[in-house]
Amino acid sequence: MNLHTQDVIVIGGGNIGSAVAYGLIKLGVSVAVIDEGDVAFRSARGNFGLVWFQGKGMGMPRYVDWCLEATQRWPDFAEELKAKTGISVDYQKPGGLDLCLGETGCTNYRRDLAALKEQTTGYEYQCEFISRAEAQAMIPRMVLGPKVMGATFSPHDGHVNPLYLLRAMHAAYQSEGGRYYPGQKVINIVHDGKNFLVNTPKEHFSAPKLVLAAGVNTSRLAGILGLDIPVEPVRGQIAVSERVLPTLPYPLSSLRQTAEGSFMFGASKEHAGYDNSVTGSVIRGIIRHALDLFPCLADLRIVRTWGALRPLAPDSMPVYEESRLYPGAFVLTSHSGVSLASVYARHIPAWVIEGEKPSGFDAFSTRRFHVQEN
Repeated sequence: MNLHTQDVIVIGGGNIGSAVAYGLIKLGVSVAVIDEGDVAFRSARGNFGLVWFQGKGMGMPRYVDWCLEATQRWPDFAEELKAKTGISVDYQKPGGLDLCLGETGCTNYRRDLAALKEQTTGYEYQCEFISRAEAQAMIPRMVLGPKVMGATFSPHDGHVNPLYLLRAMHAAYQSEGGRYYPGQKVINIVHDGKNFLVNTPKEHFSAPKLVLAAGVNTSRLAGILGLDIPVEPVRGQIAVSERVLPTLPYPLSSLRQTAEGSFMFGASKEHAGYDNSVTGSVIRGIIRHALDLFPCLADLRIVRTWGALRPLAPDSMPVYEESRLYPGAFVLTSHSGVSLASVYARHIPAWVIEGEKPSGFDAFSTRRFHVQEN
């Protein structure tokens, strides 16, 4: 078998791995991306496509900051990808709405929003609760359902075509000379005291730096590096409608209209192991929720459904860790691969190559799961 020697090996060609690999290659280092491909449980191909800020980071202020920076950098990131590859990722940033149902729903939304504002320091948390009437005025072509009592709105939110995004990041990375190895499942990782040796059934790879961004397979591979990364697969199901004329100008956390005109409905959160199948009961629940928001959607025809697995830590927050047993090996996992792509490409490469750990990143360490009781 061939031995490929690089400066950095990236395991995983999904959203996180592709964004980091693109950022690395721009630093002038040689990079090999080892990607199992679409036969893997890749969340990138089943993503809902939100670039989202509001509601994220409860109890972890550093994650709020991280999400805010990502949304601020996204317009330039989308333009950079288009200029380099000619691929438009259909990024739009009109702001985002989250509609609440019933008085109890509004009470919960107000409570959570107040808590997020309370924990945020140094800047204004730009998300506001608005009345039903204000929300209806923002969506004049769609009548809100009678259960909708109010909404939250943030100007930072937007959405993107996740498949175009993945394609654009792959193309941008390879246009800079990055090496991409699809259809390669990693079976072993060894450290010889100097380099990481990664073996697949087809090839061997060697590099002094290693980035593990393998989605739901992260735990298995991280264990080889002496890291306990407690992530598990969580299934999300999505339904997509026929294409219609534009009527919904803002994305919602569970509903959006794509640039092509289709409505996307989702997404569930199910602990189903490694089963990414679609279940009728969950899809019906997703559609019922959408009809509670907008009864006028009842006439739409559903043309496609799917399920996908995304990696989630016990607290649903990201995990970013460098191995203390094998320095130079980094593990990155998060369910927000689309939202955070702009900051993955910018900050993680400097951490990997130059040791510039982003400020406040200790908050994302696995040590938060292993705090000893007094």
